[in-house]
Amino acid sequence: AAVAGRTTAAEAAPLDIVAAVVSFIRVAVGGILIGGALGWLVSQVIARVDDYLIETTLTTVLAFGAYLVGERLHVSGVLAVVVAGIVCGNTGLKGMSPTTRIVLFNFWEYLAFVANSLVFLLIGLDVDIRQIIAAIFPITVAVLAVILSRALVVYLLTWLTNLLRKGHPPVSRAYRHVLFWGGLRGAISLALVLSIPATLPDREALRVMTFGVVLFTLLAQGTTMQVLMRRLGLTARNESELEYERRQGRLLAVRAARERLRQLYDDGMISSIAWERLGPEIESELQAQLAAQQALLVEQPSLRAEELEDARREGLRAERAMLARLLSDGIISETIYEELVTEVDVKLTATTGDEATFHAAPAPTKQ
Repeated sequence: AAVAGRTTAAEAAPLDIVAAVVSFIRVAVGGILIGGALGWLVSQVIARVDDYLIETTLTTVLAFGAYLVGERLHVSGVLAVVVAGIVCGNTGLKGMSPTTRIVLFNFWEYLAFVANSLVFLLIGLDVDIRQIIAAIFPITVAVLAVILSRALVVYLLTWLTNLLRKGHPPVSRAYRHVLFWGGLRGAISLALVLSIPATLPDREALRVMTFGVVLFTLLAQGTTMQVLMRRLGLTARNESELEYERRQGRLLAVRAARERLRQLYDDGMISSIAWERLGPEIESELQAQLAAQQALLVEQPSLRAEELEDARREGLRAERAMLARLLSDGIISETIYEELVTEVDVKLTATTGDEATFHAAPAPTKQ
C-alpha cells in the first residue's frame, strides 16, 4: 500500500481489491523499469568519462532525477531510486577508475549517514510516543508479519539455493539464522510511509505501525545480533589468530617500553647506570618476543600472508598520503598527481579489493 500511495485507487472508498492490485503492480513495476533505465544510461555515460568530480555528480543527479521522474510519471519514485542505485552500482563501477571509486564511496557513505539521520529525525519528531503505546496491538501484528515473511523468504530461498547449487558449499543453518534475524528496516520503509498522501484513509495508522516495526528491528534485532552470532559460533576466532594477536601485543608493548626508556635516558631523566642496567634486559625481552612472533608466522602461513597484505596496504596508503602532500606543497602538478595516484589506486584495488578501497582517503583538490 505504501508503494501505491499515490494512486487514486488506494484513496477510493470502498476499496476495489482488483484495482488496488493492478495499481500496485503498475506503480511498483513502473518504478523498477524507470530506475533500471536511468541507472543503465548513467552507467554508460560514466564509462565514457574519466573525471571523478563529474562522475560523482552524475550519481547524485541520478539519485534525485530517478525519484523526480518516477513521481512525475505517477510511479514509485523510491523504488526507482533503489533500482537505479543497484544498476549503477553493479555496472557503473566497472567503468570507473580506482580514484573515482574511492571518492564516490566516501561521498555516498557520508551522504547516506546524513540522509538516514534526517529521515529518523523527521519520523521521530512527527510521531508521538503515546500514539505508539496506543497502537501497540497493530504494531505487534505488523512485527509478527514482518518476521514471518522474512523467515519464509530466507529459509525457502536458501533451501532452494542449496538444492540447485549442488557441488557448491551450502548456506549453513547458522548463516540462515543470521540472515533471518538480520532483516532490519530503516530509511526506505520510513521514506515510503512518509510519501503516502495525507488523503489516504488510515495513513496515520500506517505511519505509526511502520515506525514501530523499524523501532523493533533496530532495538530488538539490531542489539541482539552480536549475541546471536556468538551463540551460533560465528564470531569465534581461530586460536592461531588469537595467539598472533597476543604475541603482537606483547612485542609492541615491550618495544614501546624500550623507546620510552631511551627517551628518558636521552633527556637526562634517568642515569646512565639505570639505563645500562635496564637497557640490556628490555632488549633481551624484545628479541625474545620478536623471535616468538616470527616462529608463529613460520608455523602459520595464512597469518604470514595476512600480515603481508596488511603491510602492503599500509605502504600504498602511505604513498597516496605523500602524493597528496606533494600536491598541496606545490612540488608536483595536479596532472602528475592524478597520474601517480591512479597508479597507486590500481595497486590498492588489486591488493585489497573494493572493501579496502572504500576506506581509503579520497583524492584532495588543490586550493
